[in-house]
Amino acid sequence: MHDNESADNFVPPEPPPIKVTDPIKAAALAGVIGAPLVFVIVGILLTYEPVRLGSACVLIFVISFLVLFFRSSNDRAPKDSGWDDGSAL
Repeated sequence: MHDNESADNFVPPEPPPIKVTDPIKAAALAGVIGAPLVFVIVGILLTYEPVRLGSACVLIFVISFLVLFFRSSNDRAPKDSGWDDGSAL
C-alpha cells in the first residue's frame, strides 16, 4: 500500500509561461480555432447562415490549417541527423 502523505512526493517545477514568438503561427492557430467556433455560434443563434460568412469561415480554416501544416514542417529535425532520426522531440 502506498502512503500518499510521505515526504517522497514529486512536486514538478512551475511550467514556463507560454510565449507567442511567431505572430503568423499565432494568427493561424486563432483561425483554426476561431473559424469553426464562429461557424457553430452563428449556426446556433441564427435560423439561417449567411453564405458569405460560411464561405469565409471555411476559407479561413483551410488557409490557417495549411499555414500551420507547412510552417511546422520547418521545425522538424534536419534530414542528416543519422539513421536513428525517427522521433524529433
